Amino acid sequence: MSGYSFDWGVIARNWDILSASIAMTFIVSLVAEGIALFFAIVVGIARTTRSPLIVVPATAFVEFFRGVPILVLLIWVYYVPALAWNVQISAFIAGVFGLGLWYAGGLAETIRAGILAVPVGQREAAYTLGLSRLQVLRAIVLPQATRIVIPPLANSYIGMVKDATLLSVLGVTELMRAAQTVVGRTYRPFEVYTFIAVVYVIITVVLGRMFSLLERRLKTA
Repeated sequence: MSGYSFDWGVIARNWDILSASIAMTFIVSLVAEGIALFFAIVVGIARTTRSPLIVVPATAFVEFFRGVPILVLLIWVYYVPALAWNVQISAFIAGVFGLGLWYAGGLAETIRAGILAVPVGQREAAYTLGLSRLQVLRAIVLPQATRIVIPPLANSYIGMVKDATLLSVLGVTELMRAAQTVVGRTYRPFEVYTFIAVVYVIITVVLGRMFSLLERRLKTA
């Protein structure tokens, strides 16, 4: 990059939009993770039942959202309701629902695996004591399954934080969209995108350490 004059002050001069976009990235990822967990728990539990009326739709949900590319899903959720039913959805709502549903497909299998990993004997013993299926699920299965699925859930959330950049195609001002705006103003892509890369590295490292600490505490609880 001979002859290039670096100007890292561009970050400070545009800190308002960059800092706001960092906050938006966390908001997007947290809301989308909540949506993903809700659907994943419902579908994951449904996948462990024996009724075809429940298993088949749950399986179809998993196969669809695991099969469609995430960018295609985001664009579909944003544009199709307006075109097909004249219902305009905001970019934020379309983005978090698209992101959440896409991750729910994979997380549902994680939840299902965690439930099936709990020894069957514990459930059978609880049934003999007169507990209902719902009581067994709430008091015995889910607490143990939670400890099992924490690592993949942590990886899922970290991935979701990074995939929030895809919402820039819908116009949501997260980190990537803010970076594009700043670059358009300043013509300083190297400094801006280097800063964005460093921010994501810091976020993922900090989140990874936090989830590792949570995992260790759950193991000793």
